[in-house]
Amino acid sequence: MKKLLSLLSISLLALVLAVPAFAADKPIKVYINGSNLTFTAGTPYLKDNTVLVPFRVIFEKLGLQVLWDAKTATVTGTGSNLNISLKVGSKRASVNGTVKQLTVAPVSAAGTTYIPLRFIAEATGGTAVWDSASRSVKITVPQSSASDEKDITALIQLSNKYYNEEKAISFYSLVDSESDNMESVTDMNSLFESYDLKNTIESLKILSISGNEATVYTVEKSVRTGGYYIPDEQFEYLYTLIRKDGSWKISEMEVQESTVLLTREEGMKPAVLPQNDAAAIKDTLSKYYQNMTAQNVEGTMALMTSYGEDYDAASKADLQDLFDTYDLSYSLSNSNIYYYAADEAAVYTEASIKDSESGESYVQSLIFILTKSDNGTWTIDDNYHISFETVQS
Repeated sequence: MKKLLSLLSISLLALVLAVPAFAADKPIKVYINGSNLTFTAGTPYLKDNTVLVPFRVIFEKLGLQVLWDAKTATVTGTGSNLNISLKVGSKRASVNGTVKQLTVAPVSAAGTTYIPLRFIAEATGGTAVWDSASRSVKITVPQSSASDEKDITALIQLSNKYYNEEKAISFYSLVDSESDNMESVTDMNSLFESYDLKNTIESLKILSISGNEATVYTVEKSVRTGGYYIPDEQFEYLYTLIRKDGSWKISEMEVQESTVLLTREEGMKPAVLPQNDAAAIKDTLSKYYQNMTAQNVEGTMALMTSYGEDYDAASKADLQDLFDTYDLSYSLSNSNIYYYAADEAAVYTEASIKDSESGESYVQSLIFILTKSDNGTWTIDDNYHISFETVQS
């Protein structure tokens, strides 16, 4: 019996020695370009100052195809112009047919093959930095330009898809932010409730990719399909992207240029509407230009739709600043109601503007959006710039 117990003890001891002892130390974490790897088949461990990791996860994360030959205990990773081969128990590895010396041989334990991490990182053109304090290895490998361009293009297209599907939460899941974006999600949902728009990406150009940052220029078209009226527009956007945890996110999205897609011929095509509404709408616009010429802040604001105290106060301040800076006179030369619904209308206008200080004259084309209140009054919601041209004297 004693002999049997001794044999069992030896067998158990051999089993314990064959499996890396992880319990005593803090688990080792591995990052590739900021992305934390998860190992399910085993746990990275330190041997003779070399970190060994399960081979399959690291090879696949680096974009290599994996081949395991159980007969020869050889693991091979293949990629574009790269072939790495290692054998369990051997300190000789092969990189594209060239023999390389390893500091620690690959190990097989509990059905998992472990390979030296630094060697693999460097063989794929990267670097590996060991942080003893956090017991982590941070690997940086060159990013494939083609792969990045594909991922960035897919990100912009996916954000556009979520926007068209009116999925605000999904859209903002692609946006990097320190906050939870819930206020932005609420604002976007309010937009979706009011307007039905289809956005198409007409062109996309990746301007730069530098490390974990990229800039993208797009030309996009927004077309109204329903809801409240808004003119079709073309936008030029500049996106700033950052890479976090291995994935690209939208950091910023700025409008560089916007163009209303309405021709003068379209704007001058009259809509069908009741005569009393047509008269009231044109009266509102006439008074608007009169008050602008008179630099009457209160009179102009009385013709505008109220959007709350804060918004109205900001609009009033901007208007006062305009009047303090310029001395302009306005004359409405052309106006046409080209869109009409029960409680809203769109008006194409052309106005002559004269600067009393410089003596210069201009012709400004605008679209005014007006809504009808419960008491039948038409007020100005918004306006859209179409053109601004100097009149040659």
